[in-house]
Amino acid sequence: MDPLLIAIAVVVALTVFTVVLGVLSPRKKAEGGGGSKMAARLDAFRPDYDAPVTSQERVAKLRQRSYSGLPLLSAFLAQFKGSEKAALLLERAGLPLRVGEFYMIKFGVGFVLFFVPLAFGPSLFTVGSGLVSAFIGFMLPSWWVGNKKASRMRRFEGQLVDLLGLLSNSLKSGYGLMQSFEFAGRQMEPPIALEIRRMLRDANLGMSAEDALVAMGERIDSRDLDMVLTAINIQRAVGGNLSEILDQVAATMRDRERIRGEIATLTSQQRMTGIVIGGLPVFMFVLFMMMNPTYMSLLFTEMAGRIMLIGAASLEVSGFFVIKRIMAIEI
Repeated sequence: MDPLLIAIAVVVALTVFTVVLGVLSPRKKAEGGGGSKMAARLDAFRPDYDAPVTSQERVAKLRQRSYSGLPLLSAFLAQFKGSEKAALLLERAGLPLRVGEFYMIKFGVGFVLFFVPLAFGPSLFTVGSGLVSAFIGFMLPSWWVGNKKASRMRRFEGQLVDLLGLLSNSLKSGYGLMQSFEFAGRQMEPPIALEIRRMLRDANLGMSAEDALVAMGERIDSRDLDMVLTAINIQRAVGGNLSEILDQVAATMRDRERIRGEIATLTSQQRMTGIVIGGLPVFMFVLFMMMNPTYMSLLFTEMAGRIMLIGAASLEVSGFFVIKRIMAIEI
């Protein structure tokens, strides 16, 4: 017999066997209680109708986190309360990082910056400067993530009034609350659209509407959103016209945004004054270094000069935070 015909027959037989096996295997797994990884993962979210399961237990399953791609590291990090805070911070900043990766970045930056002062020679001063720079390097990723979170919160709060308008109009047209959120999630842009879709996914996986809304509020950490969610939960508990409540909340937010704009205008001169005063010593230091490096080198070679540099840098940083605190007016 021709070997080519034998090969074709073998290929056809293997193809038919694969198709039959693929069609019949899901039925066997379903009859046997599920054996695939996907079925096992979905079983964690599927309610057991034979045993009573409270909503708190279901919410706890949905909120289980993986702090690292390595199971041992994830279990180790789960023992610390700071891991949950770091996970929330990364979620609020919208960064696709796990806690383990975030800590690796922090320690890596601190380790690198520790050896930067040692490049000028090993001494007690360089070792101390290395420890200070290592601490600064360890905190730099947290500072960057905090800025990302603040920027994301500003974008979110800028979209919140539009969200309330869409929800109110949807409720007036006869939609339910979750249907209104689904419609708003299709119309809005990120980041608020992503949070709405995640909240709807949690609700579809077994969370109650109240728990899903509370979880969204914890992820976003916005006072304006907390006010909206509080109004929604009160209305669901005692009743009332939710669309009218949302319109009133939206009007309140517009007034607060107008007041913020007026405060920013009134304090613009003071903020610019703080920037100029804070930047003047740095500018003069660089200028004198260019004009007379030998004279300014005493700040690096003498112990008194080093102490003066550390004191000046500390006062600059303290003044920056003090001015920032003074200019932060709560509304």
